[in-house]
Amino acid sequence: MSIFGTIGARRAGALSALALGLGLAGPALAIDGGAPAGRDALAQATVAIGTITRPEEALQLTRCSGVLIAPDLVLTAAHCVNGDPLGALVVFFRGTEPARPVYGARVAARYSPDPGEMLPNDASGVSLSDLSLDLAVLRLSEPVKGRRPVPLAADPRRVPKSLRIAGAGLSGRMVGRLRTATLTPVAASSTGLTIARANGARVCFGDSGGPVVAQDRGGAYVWGVASAVISRAAPCGDYVVIAPAAQVFSATR
Repeated sequence: MSIFGTIGARRAGALSALALGLGLAGPALAIDGGAPAGRDALAQATVAIGTITRPEEALQLTRCSGVLIAPDLVLTAAHCVNGDPLGALVVFFRGTEPARPVYGARVAARYSPDPGEMLPNDASGVSLSDLSLDLAVLRLSEPVKGRRPVPLAADPRRVPKSLRIAGAGLSGRMVGRLRTATLTPVAASSTGLTIARANGARVCFGDSGGPVVAQDRGGAYVWGVASAVISRAAPCGDYVVIAPAAQVFSATR
């Protein structure tokens, strides 16, 4: 069932407006630096996710990012849909700007990937037990038309030399603009967990669940999603922990 049916048509309509920037609650910064999103495969498939909870009487929205992996499925970080949310709203982008329509979504599955064993790397002092790894799949209220899902990596053992991340948080009390940044992997585990350094940018809390993609002859594919930020001071950091999509999902490329 669509969340719109769960929370009522009148309230759902109001939340659709909120999701497009008329007053989202809660801080969630997006990529600091980097570059504005264009109209490539990554930008077309990246979404902003607003999770609806009711801790007291008032509805609240928290913000994350995600990526379209099938016409009706979005991959994100599981901590973006913690607890027992009433549902979620998913917003796509046209370039850097949020675009209609707004889709309802519900949690279809949650995963806790095995971090594996850390391979020789340049990230000294990082303990796997300290890292957050989680994935979730959201099912949209209806399939998306006019946007191409991004396929998933097939082999988590082949860590790409270069990656790109996309994310959107909040700008004040409005939906943030979609931005991208390049990443350089500095460490990886035997199961595909990757720690990467942002180049000319910082990754922020609002980028949680954001797609991290690589490129080969077949085009862009999802290596994983942003699962945690390594930082001395919140809410942004120079390093991002990437939960590997290929470890959980089988994909044929």
